[in-house]
Amino acid sequence: MVLDMPYAPVPRVFLGNFGYSELEIDKEAVRLQYVIKQPMRWSMEICRSLAPLTLEINRLKKEKDVFLIAHSYQTPDITYGVADSVADSYALSKEARDAPQQTILFSSVRFMAETAKIVSPNKTVLHPSPDAGCSLSDSIGAEDVIRMKEDNPGVPVVCYINTSAAVKAECDVCVTSSNYLRICERLPGERLIFVPDKFMGRHLQNSLRGKKEVVLYDGECEVHAEFTGPKIRNWKKSMSENGIDLMVLSHPECDSEVLDESDFVGSSELLMNEAIRLASIGKRNMMLITECGTADRVLAETEDTLNLMGACVMCKHMKKTQLEDILQALIDPYPEQIVEISGETLRRASKSLEKMFILAE
Repeated sequence: MVLDMPYAPVPRVFLGNFGYSELEIDKEAVRLQYVIKQPMRWSMEICRSLAPLTLEINRLKKEKDVFLIAHSYQTPDITYGVADSVADSYALSKEARDAPQQTILFSSVRFMAETAKIVSPNKTVLHPSPDAGCSLSDSIGAEDVIRMKEDNPGVPVVCYINTSAAVKAECDVCVTSSNYLRICERLPGERLIFVPDKFMGRHLQNSLRGKKEVVLYDGECEVHAEFTGPKIRNWKKSMSENGIDLMVLSHPECDSEVLDESDFVGSSELLMNEAIRLASIGKRNMMLITECGTADRVLAETEDTLNLMGACVMCKHMKKTQLEDILQALIDPYPEQIVEISGETLRRASKSLEKMFILAE
């Protein structure tokens, strides 16, 4: 059962060759296919159709001194074609803060671009697809956090990074999938409020049982909610019956039943690193229980043969951004593509992120 991956994107419309020669386009197409390392999905024809766009984006980045960062769930033509850095939310928020460039273009969903603006308030932050939301972030508003604080006075509020700036402004500390356990263990007191991901929250409850009570909000990621314990057990049983020793690597946004069936749990970046490590020691049969972009990165960055099994789930929000959107934002951004956050919200939200950086080290 080979991993079923989504089709490679093609340009919505042909925008021309931007003055690049056929030789330059052919050379760029070869580069794209080589770095993506999936020639069956990313044919030379597809790579050639994308090559003028990647060439022009990379030229404009240098000309305008723009630092282009992309989340792991973006498509490979973005992550390996034009991005200067690709990682999970925690690493990218740090890179946005520390980058010497004064303009950041964040290929991602909206809350991530807002986070980059919060940690880099004096920089221009561009977000090519302002309508690219997030089911988890959109599940909660600032008023929900305020209500939970009223019901639990004095209890510290921890928000997952998949939240809006307005929600972060109401919280004491922000966390990511790579540091939430460490940070929550370090918080004072015997109780905490965790928003908005109920699945990650349940994992937190199990990890802190006997140490802290964790009050949860009822939010979920529509991608990771697709995976269930019975599905994973059936896949494992099927593989076992065929003599395949299957390693299951899961993101903590999945349900606790899924995590119980997993050999490894971690952020998208940690999942990628663990998959590459397993392949290097000969454990090549694995399932990545997360968004499809992580599988794309593993296939591109491992030198070893591996067999990805089962199914991934594509995030329609993450996949809204295409190369044309990035190019347009670089040339002449619309007002809504320039991330702006009101002063008071930005000031209060920055405190939750500053505390994250302190407690995560």
